[in-house]
Amino acid sequence: MAHSDPPADASPERWTVTVDGAVADPRTVSVADLAAMATAAVASSTDCEGEGPAEEWLGVRVGTLLDRTDPDADASHALVRSSDEDFACGFDIDRLRDAHLAVRLDGDPIPTDRGGPVRLLVDDADCWERVKWVARIDVLDAPPGDADTARDRVPADD
Repeated sequence: MAHSDPPADASPERWTVTVDGAVADPRTVSVADLAAMATAAVASSTDCEGEGPAEEWLGVRVGTLLDRTDPDADASHALVRSSDEDFACGFDIDRLRDAHLAVRLDGDPIPTDRGGPVRLLVDDADCWERVKWVARIDVLDAPPGDADTARDRVPADD
């Protein structure tokens, strides 16, 4: 399995996440915007073997952000893209709505090596589904193809 390299510049002051695709109101939000929306504390381990201790992540439900973009009635899936252009993970949109875009870990900004400044946390996720360095969410009206989702490439470490 190949691993992605962290972005060269993951400054929370400059980082943004764009939501686009099958939506009426595409948006680009900053880490500060996400932090202002953040209401959910999530206890989660990001250890790929599932044996690591749960840590406290603070974030916003993806559904909260999606609702602000007004997804099309036929929007059924989404592709969450890392800053690594070769890595994206496809999701059923209902499952993604319950996931979180985390912006803080144990009260501090998420370190780059842990996927900061924005990391996707999904309940019962496979290792590769907890996308590090989230930069974009493309809302789709059909499932993404296998070529769109990088299952054999994961962001480095946990």
